Amino acid sequence: MHDELICLFDRPGAAYDARRELRALQKELRLGRISSIAVVTRPALDSIQFEQDGNLGAGDGMRFGLVVGALLGAVLLAPFVGILVAGGAREGLATAPSVDNWVMALALAVAFASGLTALLSALGGALLGGLAAALINFGIRSRKLYALGENLAVGQAALVTRVRTAQRPPLADRLALSGGTLVRWREAEQPGAPSADDPTAASFAAYAYGAGVEHVGAFTPITPEAPPVDPRQRDLVVAECADVAHARRAARHLHRLRRSLGGLAAGNYAVVTRDKQGRARIRQAENVTAGRGALFGGLVGAGAGLLIGGFFGLLLAALAITLDQGVAVAQADAGGFIIAMTLVFGAIGALIVGLLGALLGAGVAQVVNLAYRDADLRQIAETVLPGKALLIASLYHHAGPAAVQALRAAGATIRHMPLPADQVAAAVLDEQRSAVVSADDLAAHDTRHIITTRSGVRIFVDWHRRGPHTIVLLHGAGGDHDAWRAQYPALHGAGFSTLALDLRGHGYSDRPRGADDYRLERFAEDVSDVLEVLQIRDFIMVGHCFGGMVTTMFHQAHPQLSRGYLLLDTAARAPAAPGWVATRAPWAIGLLGRLLELLPADRRALLPNNMDAFKGTGDIQLNRLMADASHTTLRAWLMVYRGIAQYDGVASLRSMTQPVWVIVGQEDTVFTVEDSKAIQRHVPGSRLITVPGANHIIVVNNPEVVEQLILDFIRDTGVFDERVAEATATRDGG
Repeated sequence: MHDELICLFDRPGAAYDARRELRALQKELRLGRISSIAVVTRPALDSIQFEQDGNLGAGDGMRFGLVVGALLGAVLLAPFVGILVAGGAREGLATAPSVDNWVMALALAVAFASGLTALLSALGGALLGGLAAALINFGIRSRKLYALGENLAVGQAALVTRVRTAQRPPLADRLALSGGTLVRWREAEQPGAPSADDPTAASFAAYAYGAGVEHVGAFTPITPEAPPVDPRQRDLVVAECADVAHARRAARHLHRLRRSLGGLAAGNYAVVTRDKQGRARIRQAENVTAGRGALFGGLVGAGAGLLIGGFFGLLLAALAITLDQGVAVAQADAGGFIIAMTLVFGAIGALIVGLLGALLGAGVAQVVNLAYRDADLRQIAETVLPGKALLIASLYHHAGPAAVQALRAAGATIRHMPLPADQVAAAVLDEQRSAVVSADDLAAHDTRHIITTRSGVRIFVDWHRRGPHTIVLLHGAGGDHDAWRAQYPALHGAGFSTLALDLRGHGYSDRPRGADDYRLERFAEDVSDVLEVLQIRDFIMVGHCFGGMVTTMFHQAHPQLSRGYLLLDTAARAPAAPGWVATRAPWAIGLLGRLLELLPADRRALLPNNMDAFKGTGDIQLNRLMADASHTTLRAWLMVYRGIAQYDGVASLRSMTQPVWVIVGQEDTVFTVEDSKAIQRHVPGSRLITVPGANHIIVVNNPEVVEQLILDFIRDTGVFDERVAEATATRDGG
């Protein structure tokens, strides 16, 4: 079953860009064939133009049939006809008085018959090709495109495509996120539609980031049921099953979805259960372990080493025999010597390269492994009743409804979709938070949300409401909302609400694919969208490291929203080396982004990082960095650092008029005290506080200091005092 998508754009360039995006999405998600995508434009009142890719018209079919028919006629039919003509004409020509005349006449007859056959074959192919194209063409009729163009305003454009029902949700969301307005076209009412020169009927506003569109005439804007989500984002679907066999049957139902949904249903799944003795049992579909990677790398390396070493031994043996002119070597001995050298060096090469291949294979397996972290699955298994089973599947967002339907048909019970993974293991998480306030308070005031932003990226937020004033907490690179858990008791006890986000690419939030999706301006847009959706107006912002940079960019976009800022262990600009590359060789940053986009992006971590395990660690700690990369995904983690390389917050810092405290650990070696002094110089009236003995991981290693500094900032600056707020607003307005 096919459906039609019509999307209006305020300029032709946006429509052509959207067409390229749809084709790229079709290939990446393996959505199946999109027969044709047409772009209709109206450059002038009396001019309607349209361009359609994938449209197999009669003319195209005739040209294709002409070429194919000519080739078949020349290669197959013409020689066959020539042989028949030669055989039939031979008897009559054999009685010719001259042998030369007989041969020449026979050659001319064969050539004429062959050429005529090729010509007739080409004409027949053109006729059949045109007829077939007219019958099987799935393109959009030119008459329909012209009629649609008559309803466009001058300078506007429309994208039209015919898609299958399963393709519609991801393609429609992609078009909406591309700045277009999805509309219905009342084609049946065209005879009575307003004329194209009516300015009221022929004008409409560009649709961008949720803005509405007003258009009178044949177009009716489609109001989406939910904000559009980037089709490249994945969801976790969790199904509770009666036992392992039931979970495996449900997994087979998911696997069969690939026939109808294509790549939308592709992804890893895990079956988690506990036996009667309480032992956890885990089975994953795409678990490329280090052992498997080492075995594969070792075998490939051994084979390559055998060939390289053997060839090297062969060359050495041949060279030795050639240079050894003083000794007469029998031919048989020379052959044995060559074979022996080839085998010896081949074995040495297989051993050395095989070991290197095993090491490399194990490392690559850890990088590209799409399996969930075993430790997370074992923790989740503790919440499963003995004998029961959980099926946890990762698939693209727009395959979710079909997956839920298939799992329910298989008798499974769906827990959440999309799923914040902490809700899977709720029994073993948040114990410290639950101890802070009563269960009734938690139920009434603590909420978790997945909020879809204007860019189609979903952001996870942890919102604890204790009063009218909110402290917005932004974590560092590789962290998540759980990094602030230790500060919650003191902040909530003082009556302040807290809002901790998982920035895009982190925690339970989405991980976009594009390199430019990780520019710091995008992170700031997400924070703004979250605050707008939750209607949080009275707040201060606390940003640590990378979160401090996002805070700075947030101020640049919204200089009057926050009442104050605390910048912890951050900087005014990117570090020297990456900053130099970004400014002097931006092509290198661009190339790096394109390469990083090729890395896998499936999330392996289902639960938050255990930040307590890293308490007391140094600034550069290998195990913590590896945990950050695994938790964030390697691609998103590296994309974040690519975004940091392009960061320059000096202009934003200089425009800050709110109270600002700059806090830095005295032992910080990532962003040093000098970096914080530079921030203080850029921010008029800011205060610099150096914490003795603290390093860059101040939020984890010195949580009591951080929470006290936040409370001191609120008390000393009076940011939540209404008189201070009014004075600040008056000063900024003047």
